[in-house]
Amino acid sequence: MTADDYRQARKLAEQIAGTFAVPKFNIDFRAERDLSLRILHSDPLLERSRRVVTEREENFGHGLRHSEKVAVDAGVIVKKEIERQGLSPDQADRHILLVQLASLLHDVCRRMPEHAKQGATAAAEILADFPLQEVEREWIVQSIANHEAFVEPVPLDNSSGQLLSDALYDADKFRWGPDNFVETLWDMISFNDVPIRLVVAHFPKGMEGIRRIIGTFRSSIGKQYGPEFIEIGLAIGDRLYDQLRKAFLPKDENL
Repeated sequence: MTADDYRQARKLAEQIAGTFAVPKFNIDFRAERDLSLRILHSDPLLERSRRVVTEREENFGHGLRHSEKVAVDAGVIVKKEIERQGLSPDQADRHILLVQLASLLHDVCRRMPEHAKQGATAAAEILADFPLQEVEREWIVQSIANHEAFVEPVPLDNSSGQLLSDALYDADKFRWGPDNFVETLWDMISFNDVPIRLVVAHFPKGMEGIRRIIGTFRSSIGKQYGPEFIEIGLAIGDRLYDQLRKAFLPKDENL
């Protein structure tokens, strides 16, 4: 895949995605997303974690940009779920901080086998001298261990810990929607120099894996809003697949 092919394919994906509506989650929780974003960029512990992610950046589609998006949306999920439980604003802000720490660190071992387990181990080491309660550190570590798709999660024995785990998973899987086709896919294949013909050949199988995510969301907010992210992503993917075949495959392979 040449650099020109990569730029052409990514631009095509961006153009297609631009014709679709923004997911309803982003509209319904605009104020909560603003709050989550402010916390993400104001807390010194989060800045410290951001530096860790930047230092380990592998340019593999799951770096700082991805992690920050997960952190913002996980913060929104936590805030709304905490409100339903009737906890105080201070408690909500603390839970947002914790889930954002988990979000920033969740893919620090993305290219390793069993990356969620490896990431949890790495996160435990990174957070060892952070000013956190031991139980908070345990919640973060187990949340990271639980975030891999199609792997049975380990239940947490505390409702707060379980909420962090569920919110991290759901916000991470929101990225399997439009983001997958506009950003993640192209970052991964450019890193590995994957030929465009191979990308097209594996597209249907990849789409099926994404479709399976719809039934896996864990929090009540995730179950309500997550499927739309995936459905929009699949619609983008269908159109992109058709356009990639026309643009990059010989005519006899499109008969």
